[in-house]
Amino acid sequence: MVWWVLAFACLLVLMVVMLVRTDSLASEHKRLLAQFRLLDQESSQVQQFTYELAEEFSQFLLLQLGSVRRMSRLAEDEMYIFELAIQLIPTLCKEMSSRQLALQPALQRALKLHADLEYSAVEAVIGKHGRLINGWQKQNFAGYLQMCQQMYLLAKEFSHKDVQRPTQASVSN
Repeated sequence: MVWWVLAFACLLVLMVVMLVRTDSLASEHKRLLAQFRLLDQESSQVQQFTYELAEEFSQFLLLQLGSVRRMSRLAEDEMYIFELAIQLIPTLCKEMSSRQLALQPALQRALKLHADLEYSAVEAVIGKHGRLINGWQKQNFAGYLQMCQQMYLLAKEFSHKDVQRPTQASVSN
């Protein structure tokens, strides 16, 4: 009989411990759920802010590229690819952050959605200009931004050479 009482007491203590532990786990779950919601909201805000910065950077580079485009000696198809690459910055930002895509699939998807241009044509232009390769080889968004900035600088460099040559020739005469 004593064994029955002792077994019942142990079972009762075990049930109380399990109830306390369950209550503790439930409150921990509620705390973690609230923390998750807060982090998810912050993550959405950061994504939106990043997208807005990407849009602003794209617009800035497009304005800069537009100012040197008229004087550039680069081929028109290369200038088109430069302009398109810069225009795709916000789209790639969204694709890479929301869909969790790597740069190459995100760029292929963006090219299909926004232009009748093959991925290989973009790669060919990048391979043609050595200063673009460094950013391209990183295969991430930061490298892509670096490459777009180099595209503008390349177009600017080619336009200044055209403008500087006639003035240098007139100085030497």
